[in-house]
Amino acid sequence: MALPDYIKSEFGTAVIWGEAGASGVTKTLTFEALAAGSARMGASADLGAAWDQDYYVQLIIESGSAPTAGMAIDLYIACSYDNSTWPAGVSGSDGAWPADGNEDEWAKQLGRPVTSCISTNDGTTVQKQQPVIWRPRGRYVAPVVDNNWDQAVRDEATATNNDSRVILVPVRTFIQDTA
Repeated sequence: MALPDYIKSEFGTAVIWGEAGASGVTKTLTFEALAAGSARMGASADLGAAWDQDYYVQLIIESGSAPTAGMAIDLYIACSYDNSTWPAGVSGSDGAWPADGNEDEWAKQLGRPVTSCISTNDGTTVQKQQPVIWRPRGRYVAPVVDNNWDQAVRDEATATNNDSRVILVPVRTFIQDTA
């Protein structure tokens, strides 16, 4: 039995959540002036009937006033098999989350954060957390961003200038045989 020559990974097409109309954004998640202690959910994305097993996930936050160093903005990604049955009060539409304002209670139903953007003590700076690899548990996904910094996300005069993003990119593994 011959073994493959090599195994490689390739990126697929990214889904990028951010302000509607902002550069590169494919799904809406309103980050603009997200207050400390508040959370938002983004519009759902359809990964397809045969979605990829692994996804590269990165959380990018543009700070407003300088937050205290070491605080976290948590990213959860809710999954649904039918785009209507969501956990933890998620709706699959851009909006405030949860409706009753008790983020810490509802977050427990989402499990652990996929990643967190840990703050530096720098204002009006784009802060990028190291990407992680994540596996979805359903065809449809919707991000939830919980601001646990002690400052709001940047408030731009023009909301589409806000550089905060959630980036989700499929990672495809291929077995290559040159024979």
